[in-house]
Amino acid sequence: MDNFPHILEHPTAPQDESVHSWESRRAHLAPVRQADLDFPVNLSEAPTRQLRMLCNRTYELLDTEHPSLATRQRYDALVHELGRRERQAEQRGSVEDAREKFRDNALFSRFELYRNGIMAGYVQYEMRGGDVLLLHTVIDPRFRRTGLEPVLMQAVLLNAHRRRLAVMPYCPEAQDFLTAHPQFLSLIPARQRRRFRLLVASRAAAAEQGSR
Repeated sequence: MDNFPHILEHPTAPQDESVHSWESRRAHLAPVRQADLDFPVNLSEAPTRQLRMLCNRTYELLDTEHPSLATRQRYDALVHELGRRERQAEQRGSVEDAREKFRDNALFSRFELYRNGIMAGYVQYEMRGGDVLLLHTVIDPRFRRTGLEPVLMQAVLLNAHRRRLAVMPYCPEAQDFLTAHPQFLSLIPARQRRRFRLLVASRAAAAEQGSR
């Protein structure tokens, strides 16, 4: 499986970027036209349902080869506000209600899994058109023996399926999960799926030969 990233021509690792608060980013948002998705001037006053609809519609504009800077900024702002409201709801709810939560944190390009309000792990990703590149998986040491890694990976793949995104599994955790759950292999682009299957078969044959 270690050769799979080379077959897929692994992209250049993303560079670290400084993280700014929403308050500091707000001043740099491009001006919004009224006709452009009817974007609210004050997101904190808009109904949650409206924000979710805008988020979905803005994502459709974002999921292109060359999305505009204004589209990226508006999507980040929507995700930030929805995330803020989700955290507030979790704080008001009971521990059982907030036991496991999965979300796409587009601002930091990672799929996150929460357990009782604590982030238990995440999958770093990158969007390339209609492809989602799964680059790196991190599980908090406190949750490594709780079986959350496959829960996180399954949620990631179901999210990709729901959004009709092709999956490029660069991280070993994603590759191992797909090997153990072949029903998700259809999410890999057809041009790479056959190579992935051959690699899995080769790995299995080598393991069997080594056990003799």
